[in-house]
Amino acid sequence: MQEYKTPELTFTNPLNEGDNYRMNECVEQIAQLIDQYFDTAIEDVTRINDLVDQEIVGSWRRERDNQVEVNGGSK
Repeated sequence: MQEYKTPELTFTNPLNEGDNYRMNECVEQIAQLIDQYFDTAIEDVTRINDLVDQEIVGSWRRERDNQVEVNGGSK
């Protein structure tokens, strides 16, 4: 395994902002992280955006389904 020395990254978590703003910030930060680790220059973040969106929606659905099971409701 090869060790990489990279500059420390500091990310902000905009909790008081709207969902769209937080989504865009998250996607941009992921792109920056990939750029740093793989010495790339990502310009089109469409696929990262799609991945983050799919993960968020999947998480919300699992949470909803778990709530239904806990409350004894039908699916």
